[in-house]
Amino acid sequence: MTRLNTLLLFVLIGCALSVVTSQHRARKFHIELQAVQESERKLDSEWRELQIEAQTQGAGKRIEQKAASELGMVMPDPKKTVIVVLDSAAPAKPERNTDAKN
Repeated sequence: MTRLNTLLLFVLIGCALSVVTSQHRARKFHIELQAVQESERKLDSEWRELQIEAQTQGAGKRIEQKAASELGMVMPDPKKTVIVVLDSAAPAKPERNTDAKN
């Protein structure tokens, strides 16, 4: 009887360790699954942003093509392009009209 009890005790301890090990692995896999799902959400968000950006860039190209084909417009020569830089640090002062009578 003592041997049978000892044998059952070892079987019980083995089963308990097996349950603990399997629960630990299940928790570990669940944490990994959550991390992968978070990564999937980030990639999905980035994909949507890239789709919007591609549509935005495509719209500009489409407008340029329509302007060229329907209106005969062309891009200006870069040598003839003048870029005007406004000083945004200084506030614009309203001009006084000295010619007008008050």
